[in-house]
Amino acid sequence: MKHPIWFCLSLLAGLQILIVSNLEAADSVYQYNSSSPLLGDITGYTKTDLTLKRGTKSVKIPANEVERVRWDGEPPQLNIARNQERNGNYAAALEQYKKSQAGGSANLKKDLQFMIARATTKSAQSDAAALDNAIKMLDAFIKANGDHYQYYPATKLLGEAYLAKKDYAAANKAFSTLETSPWKDYQMDAKNLKARVLLAQGNVNGALAAFNAVAKMDAKSESELAGKRAAQLGGAWCLQKEGKPKEAIKKLDEIIKSANSQQSALLAEAYLRKGDCYRELGESKEALIAYLHIDVLFPSEPAVHAEALYRLSTLWGKVQKPERGVEARAVLQQQYPNSEWTQKAARS
Repeated sequence: MKHPIWFCLSLLAGLQILIVSNLEAADSVYQYNSSSPLLGDITGYTKTDLTLKRGTKSVKIPANEVERVRWDGEPPQLNIARNQERNGNYAAALEQYKKSQAGGSANLKKDLQFMIARATTKSAQSDAAALDNAIKMLDAFIKANGDHYQYYPATKLLGEAYLAKKDYAAANKAFSTLETSPWKDYQMDAKNLKARVLLAQGNVNGALAAFNAVAKMDAKSESELAGKRAAQLGGAWCLQKEGKPKEAIKKLDEIIKSANSQQSALLAEAYLRKGDCYRELGESKEALIAYLHIDVLFPSEPAVHAEALYRLSTLWGKVQKPERGVEARAVLQQQYPNSEWTQKAARS
């Protein structure tokens, strides 16, 4: 007996609803090296991996490969909040993260604790007054979640917050913990960040040696290559500080050419250092072009963007366009009212 067409269509629609329902009921693990998530039930995690049950099989996903997790039952607006954080709109992201704390599973609440601390730390890049609160949040998360899959990312953020606060001993302690992770890319990050501590302390030779050691390491994965580029960027910064801006520019151009377009933080800083080098050489037009790359392409990197806006506000007048300098200063004051660069602009 043949089924009528309406019956077949109804059956297909029912199957689609069942499939969609099953997908929505699953946890979703998004990885850096994949465009689509893995769906299943997360049955456990440690600071080094997630265990995902898919049907009758379980797979372990290394924690350093996890970009984010969408937990079963989480509010859909959380994805919007994540995008807001990714785009540098930290105030809006924090507002939504905090609202979402009211419900959800214990796993989601732990993730939200981390995401709130992360967004607060990123916001503090352009508002140093928020650093103490960011450190407090990260420290609380780490102490309460020593075996969480975000343990090492939280530790890295904590070290960076201490570095921004100029508490170099605490920063090095956090980076030493990061260096104990089982992954080469995280170890490279830790070594690069320790080199930045040396640079912040004025030890340019020591920092350059440390950066060069990382730059010479073998790298296979994209994240390891990113670590090499970060080391090369640090080395270029050291050359600039040694009074060798032309050599630094050459290295910076190589980094910009080879970097993955998704490495926004690295690219933004590379253009910032390039602008600084040209400014030191008295080449205002070339410096402007470098800083403009940040304003146009990387406004989601607040610390670098604020500094670039300040530089633009002082350089436009040197190419007979003072009105553009006034515009840059207005944007700086509006977007980063608590930044050190806004305060510097007000004094000049």
